Parts: sequence; structure tokens; C-alpha cells
Amino acid sequence: MGKIIGLIGNVLFCFKKKQLPEKVNNILIIRSGGIGDVLMTTPLIRTIKSKYPESKIDYLTGNWSKDALEGNKDINEVISFDDEIIFKKKLLKVFGLIKSLKKKEYDLCFVLDKSWHWGVFAYLSNVGFRIGFDRFNEGFANNLNVLYDGSKYELDYYMAIAGLLGIKKADKNMLLYLSEKDKKFGDDFLLNNNLKNKTLIGIAAGGAENPGQKMHVKRWPKEKYIEFVKLILKEKKNAAVLLFGGKNDTALNESIVKETDKIRTYNLAGKTTIKQAAALMRKCKVFVTHDSGTMHMAAAVKVP
Repeated sequence: MGKIIGLIGNVLFCFKKKQLPEKVNNILIIRSGGIGDVLMTTPLIRTIKSKYPESKIDYLTGNWSKDALEGNKDINEVISFDDEIIFKKKLLKVFGLIKSLKKKEYDLCFVLDKSWHWGVFAYLSNVGFRIGFDRFNEGFANNLNVLYDGSKYELDYYMAIAGLLGIKKADKNMLLYLSEKDKKFGDDFLLNNNLKNKTLIGIAAGGAENPGQKMHVKRWPKEKYIEFVKLILKEKKNAAVLLFGGKNDTALNESIVKETDKIRTYNLAGKTTIKQAAALMRKCKVFVTHDSGTMHMAAAVKVP
């Protein structure tokens, strides 16, 4: 079915422009999905801003990940939507979103989702020029594409799009903006729990979940994390373990606390915002996890 859609799409869009528009006033960036997916686009956002410093840049993403972009000075507006309208195919609400985007009159769109649906979505939103990815001929609605075969780190694919703008070298550091209030939260947590002079080890044993998708196969088994925490606390008498995660990870983290040390292990699941969690990650000596949004958060705040 995918091949047939690709063939039909390439015929319908065979006469699309290939030359970047000379005048770009309004730019839209689209990336749905998890927190990590969105954070990995932040170096590209910075690069786009350097290319078009006078242009207005909006970012369309789901409610699940919007907080990861809060405070990003390269973005004028974060436009968020209920993730369910996509994975549950609530078409009336999808077309309502398209209608609202049409009014903004975007000249250029970066379609950072791989599915052909998003390229068509941008086209229907009346965006004049679209740049994205071609995965198995799914990029037919885009004017320019980077070939995507899944063989590289995701962030490198985003930076390959910078190459289409004529930018060969760019800063690859992810950005997660923390306010002074967020940083104070981290300071106060350490102070209130007598952790200021402790060696903090951050761990995220859960995650690997996005709206409409669970990838628990990515997780290291709970038993391994329990064994690891026990080893840390035995070998490092001055250490304390902070267990991170969302509300769905509360029970998992609590089971790790019960099997290890209720005094030196702290369950933070569901008790912090994304930014507050990142502020606490910055306090950790090291962060241990598997492929998850928290992994990218820790990388963005430069925790080993």
C-alpha cells in the first residue's frame, strides 16, 4: 500500500518547485512525537534562525512534547495540538488545525516527521515551499528532501536538512531552556532533602512511551536496574539515587525503591515538570537510562 501511495504521490506532485523561495517571512517547523524527537530538532531550529534571522518561526508539535520548547528564543510561537487527533485519526480536528494554519500564511515549512501524511498536511495548510525527508518514497509532497534510510543518528538527519539551506557546519548541541525558577527548584530539592553534598546518580528505568506508541522493548529490565542501584549504594556510601520518569513510571520506580533503599533512593516520577526534572538532572554526576526522552533531556543539559 505504501509503495502505491508513493507512486501516485510522485505523479501528482511531479511539477513542484525545487528552488528555495527568495523571500521568507513566516516559517513553520513540524515535529510530532516524543520529547527526545523534539529536542533533537533544536540544533536545526537554531540553524534556521541563523539563515533567516528576520523571519517569524513557529513550531507545531503535540501537547506531549511542547514543554521541551518552552523558552526557546529561536521560536516565536509553539503551536500545540492534542496528540490523539493524529494517532486516533480524528479528521475533523485535523482539518480544523489545517484551517487555522492556513491563516498564518507560511512561506516555508520544515516537515520533520517522516510519514507522507505530514507532507500532505503541510501542503493542505497552504505552505508555499516544504522541506523534509524521503523515506520509502513518502516525501512526494515536499519540494526538497533528505533521503532517509534510518542508518544514522536522528539528529544528523535533521542537520542534513541544514545542508539543503547551504549551511555545511552547524552547532549540534541540543537546547533545553531552564528558567531561574526551574533552577531554583533543583537547588531547593537538594537543600530540603539534605542532598547538597551527596553524589547524585540519575536513573530513568521507564519511559520509551509516546502518545499512541509503547516501545518497552527499548527498556533495560527492571531487575537489572535494581541490581545496579544496590551496587551503587553499596560501593558509594555518599551516593543517592534519583529515579526520574513520568506519571506512568510511578509504580515501576516505587518497586525499585522498595527493593533497594527507601532512605537513599528517591522516586521523582510524576512529581516534576520536564524542566524541573532537567534542573535536577544537571545536579547528577551521571545519568543512566536506555533510549528514551529522558536520555535526550540529560544530553541536552550535558550530563554524562
